[in-house]
Amino acid sequence: MNERGPRARPGARAKTKGEARTRAKAVSSTGVASTGPKASPRARARSRSTAAATVEPTVEARPFVAADPVLDDATPAQAAALLDEVVQAVASPAAELLAQGLDEELASITGHGSISGPGGFAAVDDFGLSPSAHARIQPVLDWLYAKYFRVQVSGIENIPTQGPALLVCNHGGALPWDGVMLATAVAREHPGKRSLRWLVEDFAFHAPFLGPMLNRIGAVRACPENATRLLSEGHVLAVFPEGIQGIGKPYKDRYRLQRFGRGGHVKLALRLGVPLIPVGIAGSDDTYPLLYKVRAFSKSLGLPFIPVTPTFPLLGPAGLAPLPSRFHIEIGAPLDGLSELTPAAADDTLVVHDINDRVRRAVAQLLEHALAARGPRAYR
Repeated sequence: MNERGPRARPGARAKTKGEARTRAKAVSSTGVASTGPKASPRARARSRSTAAATVEPTVEARPFVAADPVLDDATPAQAAALLDEVVQAVASPAAELLAQGLDEELASITGHGSISGPGGFAAVDDFGLSPSAHARIQPVLDWLYAKYFRVQVSGIENIPTQGPALLVCNHGGALPWDGVMLATAVAREHPGKRSLRWLVEDFAFHAPFLGPMLNRIGAVRACPENATRLLSEGHVLAVFPEGIQGIGKPYKDRYRLQRFGRGGHVKLALRLGVPLIPVGIAGSDDTYPLLYKVRAFSKSLGLPFIPVTPTFPLLGPAGLAPLPSRFHIEIGAPLDGLSELTPAAADDTLVVHDINDRVRRAVAQLLEHALAARGPRAYR
């Protein structure tokens, strides 16, 4: 037997349907369902939260008030002057706070130094030399100079004790160890303990890790502007006129001088009246015996070529370590006759070519003396 509750009366049923239609109209107009007195607590709470979400906040309208009646009548020049004062008032304290924050951050990372104190960024000169970084790496350079490359120097007295001088050298080796060892030799052996700066090619200067390290110990990007300024400030500067052709010689052509460019170093010496000193360096061509040059992917890596040596790329990154060849450096006397020429001689093509040939012959002769003094055994 199917048990059912008592049937609702027709009048009550109609009343229930009428209430349902009323609630539906309320929901469609307000988006909130009205709850009757018999609705459950959960339904009433849901209804209250929905109603709170649908009520839009009222925004009180406020009348616009001008900031300053003086600014309304200000000319563009007065407005610009006022803006400049505001920027100065805000920028000066901000710059001080920024510098203080960088100082604290640098000290927390490195344990010493600041952007304004000794050994910090202010100690780096306009060309990138950092005395503090150079002092930290100096023990390594001394070991390479005395123990690894076993450098010997002749004619160090030909470099003047003070004033500018332009050293013209032969170039060799995939990496510029000749410049590093020449600078170390001048700092150690010269009576005046002079600091030598040398120019390096773009690919070495912009190379990751290598470029910043060379820059911090004295290397400068090769360009006429940098060379002119260094000599004008009284520095001793070394240049390598062979450039990329010098480091790209195959091993069978080692120590065979390449073309000395168009004589830019000669023009520089004539215009500034500085002495030209030829230098022959034996040992650099033996650090990386070049067997072959790969040019397939060199441009994408920012290199003139990828060297293939007995150790690279066979040994991977370890193959970039130079072989322990013995260095012998011969420094000649300054080229004579330049002091009699005027700066206008730098614009005379015949004079420049003649002096350039003389310098190249002097470097070739010094290189022969250096090779003879070192002996045939490069690694013993």
